Amino acid sequence: MPPLTVDRPDYTVTMPVTLSDLARFRPDPGTDHMQPNRWMVVGLDTNFYARATQHVKSGTLLGRPASVRFTPVRYRWAYGDGATRTTATPGATWQVLGLHEFDATATSHVYRNPGTYYIDLTIGYAPEYRYADGTEWIPVSGVIWVPANRLVAEAAAGAKTVLVEDECTINPSGPGC
Repeated sequence: MPPLTVDRPDYTVTMPVTLSDLARFRPDPGTDHMQPNRWMVVGLDTNFYARATQHVKSGTLLGRPASVRFTPVRYRWAYGDGATRTTATPGATWQVLGLHEFDATATSHVYRNPGTYYIDLTIGYAPEYRYADGTEWIPVSGVIWVPANRLVAEAAAGAKTVLVEDECTINPSGPGC
């Protein structure tokens, strides 16, 4: 059911719901994660990934009981060194992706200098709404951007690997190989 209808003798105008109409409905923030946790090796990929889910908020929309569904669709990382990346994927752990530690991912970043970095993630949610008496979700044009938690991590130059199992020639998939 449309949000607002204006009837005139010769025509009917239906006003679309806009992002500003959804100001009372706020998506839940997602969370930002990284591998390794809170540290990086200069010159190697650091893997970042987000956790955000589709969810519904209920309330009043243009004077009527309604629900708004938020679906995460965009992820914008500011890596703290001036570099940014926006993706349609939230990323995943190296394990889930079937990759080795320090392999490149769609959301990874390589730091070039040692130091402390503040990594910010902003998640873009696509909103849809339906009134209490409606059954179909109606999309709203645009995306609502919500900041996630800030990560603080230390980048160090060089890394030392300590093998705790076998030599890499014996066990190529062992830690550090």
